[in-house]
Amino acid sequence: MNLCDDLQRITTRMRDPELGREQRSRLRTQSRRKVARLARDLRAYRFRGPLAEVMRQYRLTPQHFLVLAHLLHRHLRSEEPAVQGRVLLSSVFETSFEVLTGLDLLREESPLRASGLVVLDDDGEPADDLLEARFRISEEAVLGFRDEVGGFVPEDLRRGGQDRYYSNREFLIDLRILHNLYKERSERVFHSDRWDRLHNTALSPGRGLTRRIEAMWQRVRRRLDLSEGKQTFPAVRFFREHMLGEQEMVIVVHLLFKELYEGNAYADAAELVRLVSADEAELIENRRFVVPNGTLRRREIIEVEPMLEGRELTGEVHLADWVVNSLFGPPANVPDRQIEPDEKLEWHLYLQGLRESDRFFRDLEN
Repeated sequence: MNLCDDLQRITTRMRDPELGREQRSRLRTQSRRKVARLARDLRAYRFRGPLAEVMRQYRLTPQHFLVLAHLLHRHLRSEEPAVQGRVLLSSVFETSFEVLTGLDLLREESPLRASGLVVLDDDGEPADDLLEARFRISEEAVLGFRDEVGGFVPEDLRRGGQDRYYSNREFLIDLRILHNLYKERSERVFHSDRWDRLHNTALSPGRGLTRRIEAMWQRVRRRLDLSEGKQTFPAVRFFREHMLGEQEMVIVVHLLFKELYEGNAYADAAELVRLVSADEAELIENRRFVVPNGTLRRREIIEVEPMLEGRELTGEVHLADWVVNSLFGPPANVPDRQIEPDEKLEWHLYLQGLRESDRFFRDLEN
């Protein structure tokens, strides 16, 4: 990206009308050398994160990276990340002819657009003229570059002070945090703007969160292995007894805390399927979690009330009554309440008024 920034600065200097011919020629030679160096660096660099798949599927040229560098710079430095097509191309190319030929970089079928790295700005009406249209770098691309740079440690993975669970409550709280990662991924992957797109993209917005989810599962399993009293944790016994997989556990945890936090025991079946899906392919496959022969329904852990007979995804889902207490464990003993003096007097007068035992038993039945 430093090379891209250097090239943009050179291009900006070459547009200076007061620049002499000799200086312009020297800058043009310098620009060609840097473009050649950028091409060599791109061929030699081994992408590791989400961008690796994009590089395999699409042949990105130095010009593509110059466009990305300009948009990334605006995303990081400007309050307005979107930029007009003519301004964007002018930052990459020196002459008007090059700007016109560079329009291919911004077409919908181009590698930048087809991969999902560059998107049309959401604000305002889309322009038919690519020079007038406004473009910005996608959130997925920003996350991809951030992962390439490295050194980013999510907060949920940074908290590692304790090496074991000391209570059922601690275990459930970690599952709740893990569930939140699933929820955030679901909201990104199945956002309406992405769902309504007109082409497939190789860069999935959920890849970074999927890696965090996998790392968090490893952390949970490691802490659980070190926990001496795990056999006494009601939630651990429940999940093991019913042999639930990770995605099934997340569905149960979602319903459990939804009822605890919101006082609402119900969730849409489609919402639960999206929750545990990393992409559209998994979304189709994960319908199995709410069908009658799935583990959760076969073991009567969840109940589904479909609006259309036989169409589970149209229904609402809730945990069976017995599941909540099984996961939380029995409630703590409520301390005995002191009997008030007035209640003692009423009971004493009642006993004095009893003339026969039959009345006492009749009162008990009532």
